[in-house]
Amino acid sequence: MSKHPKVIVIANSKGGPGKSTIACNLAVEASREKKKALLIDADEQQSSLNFRSARAENETLLQFQAVSIAKNTIHKDIGSFTDFDYVFIDAGGRDSATLRSAILSARPLLLIPVLPSQYDIWATAKTIEILEEARSFMPIKAVLLLNQVNRNTTIAKDALDALQEFKLPVLDTEICQRIAFKRAITEGKGISEYEPAGKAAAEIKNLWKEVKEKWL
Repeated sequence: MSKHPKVIVIANSKGGPGKSTIACNLAVEASREKKKALLIDADEQQSSLNFRSARAENETLLQFQAVSIAKNTIHKDIGSFTDFDYVFIDAGGRDSATLRSAILSARPLLLIPVLPSQYDIWATAKTIEILEEARSFMPIKAVLLLNQVNRNTTIAKDALDALQEFKLPVLDTEICQRIAFKRAITEGKGISEYEPAGKAAAEIKNLWKEVKEKWL
């Protein structure tokens, strides 16, 4: 096993873009491929840690390790986690030393979920600013992910156009707004476990495939 796991940071300084849902589901997808995954919860709300606790109650599910590191030493601590294939860091909610430390941990990828609203896109500018500061210390690949998209409106297309101002790649995969995600999280399940044949599961699988094949 590699002594240097691939570290994917899922972060946004804007609250509520669905980063915990994305982080938890990607950790599940990696585990389902028999890869050793670690989920680091770097958010004070500890949503990912709560998901892991709910998951642990179901012995039929594949389990993976999760820890909380809600402090500004993540980029230093990350080097000690050598016994993993993938490390997923759920970070953000506000600009903080913890968020900045998490972004510095991205080896190789920062994934920034953004909701398709102009307010969220404006607020994401702060995350991009933090990213640019971090890039003065080390190279970090970063991509934007449109999350909680409602396909029946023109808002998603308008959001996609607006994201171009950040001059960062936007993932081809979009995650739609679906109640199944919330139901799955409540049960400690990834969406591909909760509703294997559903559209939401297909989106998460496509997301993981795109991230692996193009960005890791």
